[in-house]
Amino acid sequence: MLLEVRNLTKVYKRGNQQIKANDNINFFVERGDVLGILGPNGAGKTTLIKQIATLLIPDQGDILYKGVSLLKKPEIIRGRFSFLWEGTQNVYHYLTGEANILYFAYLNQVPSSVAKRRCEELLKKLDLYEVKDQYVFTYSAGMRKKLAIATCLINDPEVVFLDEPLSGLDVLAAAELTESIKSWVKEMGKTVIIASHRMDFVEKVTNKVLWLKEGKVILEGKTEDLKNLSKEEEYILYLRNSTKAREKLRKYELQFEILSDVTLKTTLRLGQKELFYSVFSDPDFKC
Repeated sequence: MLLEVRNLTKVYKRGNQQIKANDNINFFVERGDVLGILGPNGAGKTTLIKQIATLLIPDQGDILYKGVSLLKKPEIIRGRFSFLWEGTQNVYHYLTGEANILYFAYLNQVPSSVAKRRCEELLKKLDLYEVKDQYVFTYSAGMRKKLAIATCLINDPEVVFLDEPLSGLDVLAAAELTESIKSWVKEMGKTVIIASHRMDFVEKVTNKVLWLKEGKVILEGKTEDLKNLSKEEEYILYLRNSTKAREKLRKYELQFEILSDVTLKTTLRLGQKELFYSVFSDPDFKC
């Protein structure tokens, strides 16, 4: 087992309130897995991957890397993990594409001869070789995102974290980047953890899915199993009773039963993927 997350909890304080961004999360990642962490904005996806990457310290729980606690020995993953921030924070706009990659190679102490070879390979793999000598401010949003991914791969990391890699891209650029990610994931065999709200994207590039809502894991499994579930496969959902929840269920044409003043019961077919995701993403539904 490469990574194991145990009872991970992270609490943020907002005034007198305490908000659990992650609430007692447990899962594991094997070498070569591509894990998609799904959920709407505010579900706790970024907080979760930042803790695994040792960029945030959890309030409870632990993260084990090859059986060793990263809370006790965070230094053991330095140079072995790479993190793609949401947006294009991984690149410098007034450097060329090639200079960006080589700069990150220098920061990661990659020998210059190795860095040059890897840089050329990555530029070609991500279709950036023809523009390698152009300044990054002349790149399109999709090109900048691919370059940011290249800066994450130049040190040949064991685990790559991608935080909302399609954010800010139009439909065509998102489709192109999706194909690029699929290609290098397949060819390079990296362990990848992706945080995204895009179910269509996650289905195409991952082999495991973790679904978050309000900081809790509400669904976990193999991507292929979730994709292949028939429309006959059903989930019984217990939701918090409210006027908005009842209105939304009627809007989605879902039958429901009022069990009490505080609880609603409905049935949803997992095969209806967009509807299933809409219900789990809608803030008016409290599971």
